[in-house]
Amino acid sequence: MFKTWREEYRANQALKRQIEQDQWEQEKRWREEDRAARQKALAENSTDMEEHNANIRAATGVSYLTLVCHEDTWTFMAIRAFGQWKPAWTQSTRLTGVMDQPHHPGILEEKRFSVDPNLPEGRIRKLSEGPAHRGMQEILLSGHNLAQLLKALQEGTKEDDVAASARCSRLYNKLVEFVDLIDPGAEAGQTTGVRYRIDDSLDAAHVKKN
Repeated sequence: MFKTWREEYRANQALKRQIEQDQWEQEKRWREEDRAARQKALAENSTDMEEHNANIRAATGVSYLTLVCHEDTWTFMAIRAFGQWKPAWTQSTRLTGVMDQPHHPGILEEKRFSVDPNLPEGRIRKLSEGPAHRGMQEILLSGHNLAQLLKALQEGTKEDDVAASARCSRLYNKLVEFVDLIDPGAEAGQTTGVRYRIDDSLDAAHVKKN
């Protein structure tokens, strides 16, 4: 009887080890599949370096453009490009004299940028007329600003966070849509300050009528 019990115990232990091994193998396959899917997604979000350099060169020659987008979209891009931003801000100039004074918690940090965006008061205007403009704003960008945004978003496509990488990729491509319209051979000043909008919408057929 003892021999029978011992054999059953050994069989149960062997079965338990086999189940644990199967579970480990399954989890390993899942991890490999997740890793492959992540790498595929990041690869799809990436930009060819030669193409990126061409985009930067084209953007740098722009005098200025009026970018229209939601304040949250701008905040996402601005934080990456300049290191600091809040949706409510309408300017980025540092407070007069603040940077020369002793430490002032909350003020000094709020106005310190890793890259100075040079967007003074008047270059950001909130659009508040009508429901279609809720949260929308206009930002007057120089070619220098545009090049900074492209550089930051392109770097963001390489992040391990797939969602952040996808957002950077989408916004990068939206700005490239504008850059692709630039004609270096055209006479200068013909389209200075063109208005460009980031505002993907549904097809009108899908909009429910009230």
